[in-house]
Amino acid sequence: AGVDALTERAILNVMRSLRAAGKTVVVVHHDLQTVREYFDWVLLLNVRRIACGPVAEVFTEENLRQTYGGRSVALEVRRS
Repeated sequence: AGVDALTERAILNVMRSLRAAGKTVVVVHHDLQTVREYFDWVLLLNVRRIACGPVAEVFTEENLRQTYGGRSVALEVRRS
């Protein structure tokens, strides 16, 4: 469900507060452009588990290609 920018910031603040309190937050998220900014850990699914782990290790071009069935994904993937 789409939310406005103000609501998105409020949700992120709650998630960050929970993380700071040592809580685990599970989120279903489809905006690939914000994954690196919002999350520490990611699980990529396409009928089965494609990859799971720290965003820096798992959020790769190859894993995204497998997740989206080989279709082109318009996304800037930053390399460390």
